[in-house]
Amino acid sequence: MRTWLRWVGPILVLWIAFVLRFWALGRPDTLVFDELYYVRDAISQLAHGFPTIWPDTDPSMAGDRATAFTADPTNAVHPPLGKWVIGLGILVFGPESGWGWRSASALAGVLTVGIVMRLAWLMSRSMLVACVAGFALAIDGVNVVLSRVGLLDGILTMCVTLGALFVWQDQLAVARRMTDGRDSNRPLPVVWARPWLIAAAVAFGAATAVKWSGLYPLAAFLVFITIRDLMTRLRSRTPQPVIRAVGQAGVTALLTLPVTFVVYVASWAGWILSPGGWGRTPGVAWPTALLQYHRDMLGWHGTLSAPHPYQANPLTWPLALRPTAMYEQRWSEGCPWQECVSAVTPLPNPLITWGGVLALIVLVLFAVRAARVRHQHRILAAAKHTQPIPVRVPAALTAPAVPTVPAVPALQISLAATSTFVLVGYLSGWLPWVATVTRPAVFQFYAVVLTPFSALALALVVGVIWRAGGLREIGTELGLRSVTASELRGPRAAVILFLAFAFALALFFFPTWSGMPVADWFWQAHLWLPGWD
Repeated sequence: MRTWLRWVGPILVLWIAFVLRFWALGRPDTLVFDELYYVRDAISQLAHGFPTIWPDTDPSMAGDRATAFTADPTNAVHPPLGKWVIGLGILVFGPESGWGWRSASALAGVLTVGIVMRLAWLMSRSMLVACVAGFALAIDGVNVVLSRVGLLDGILTMCVTLGALFVWQDQLAVARRMTDGRDSNRPLPVVWARPWLIAAAVAFGAATAVKWSGLYPLAAFLVFITIRDLMTRLRSRTPQPVIRAVGQAGVTALLTLPVTFVVYVASWAGWILSPGGWGRTPGVAWPTALLQYHRDMLGWHGTLSAPHPYQANPLTWPLALRPTAMYEQRWSEGCPWQECVSAVTPLPNPLITWGGVLALIVLVLFAVRAARVRHQHRILAAAKHTQPIPVRVPAALTAPAVPTVPAVPALQISLAATSTFVLVGYLSGWLPWVATVTRPAVFQFYAVVLTPFSALALALVVGVIWRAGGLREIGTELGLRSVTASELRGPRAAVILFLAFAFALALFFFPTWSGMPVADWFWQAHLWLPGWD
């Protein structure tokens, strides 16, 4: 592919993401849903270093209401970093405008698309796969809406995705070291020099400083790293592989957990340096007060049981069966139709959301299939040097006289590991909430943290179908036979049609994502499922 073409695709995807997130960002010109808490906390936090009480719950921010906070501290139940980020937009555009409340979240959404493209390219070495991943996220309804409101979850998603990128960079660095030293008879050492892992700790520390749920992906990826390290040592026949893997796991914990803790505590700097914050008592050291504050926060989250009309069982999140309506206004006077509606609700882009779930299931099958094929290759390779072993081999593998493990590019990781990585990222944002399924106060929009990983899954499946980039070689792990260019025309045409229809659906749903005034009949045409009303 020509150099300039390699830039056109990513720039076009980022432009689409930018337009869908910034177009008419000030609409509606009032606080929506939990902006009532986070935006107002961000404004008062800028003034005092900690959130303070507002006199009422009116969502209007017109005139002097935008700075009507008092000096009395309020009990904020989430860490402060997300509100500091929201505050950056307020510093630029002011507190009276939706642009001020939402611009930082919108920028975080665009950056998340860029991060996903970079991660997809590192996984596949294919610009096509990278652009498909970014495009899928750019037109994902849940991600678009959570990038257009001043809530914490879009910022959390950016931090988690950045942490995942750094973890993958770390795994590539580990794979490079193994490739460089694969002819050596020395056992694999315990490695301390892992700068990408430290960068991941910073990103996940920031995620935790936005919302405590940022700890879930950190824990999940640390488990992924530990298991991969153990499997690598077992395959390389390193002496005492379990003991060495435990030692490496200890080093990994020492490299990441203190960094994550320091980043998290640093996010409380405004509260620490301002003695008037919630929970501060004269004569009590700030570490003691901060610990007690966290006990109170934990108690609040543990006892939260208030029912809500838009609460959504976490089991329904992957299919977006109960979106959270964040804003809806109806009027007839001055309306060119019988009745007008303006709404902001994260209705899914059905092809992207449901296609992403299907792609995740396909990745599970890919991982299992790739592991089986590689295992059969190893059996056959061993049989070459001993006596024949009766093994049933797929027809696609019988052509070579001496089957060998497929050649993998130096900076590439197996398809099984790639698929597992994406699944770990997705499940780390979902399963912890499934475990708390009895708690009523959970919402569909929490699933925005899943969207980067479902977009990656969709792109990787497309890459295998297209036989793109490094997936052309890694796809042989599935035992896929070689195909001609003419045989690929049908599948590739289907991919193009799928993406085109997905983009058309994004344009169709965008008015419901952005508060655009529409006719009631047009609004009703978007309510495909009973739970979408």
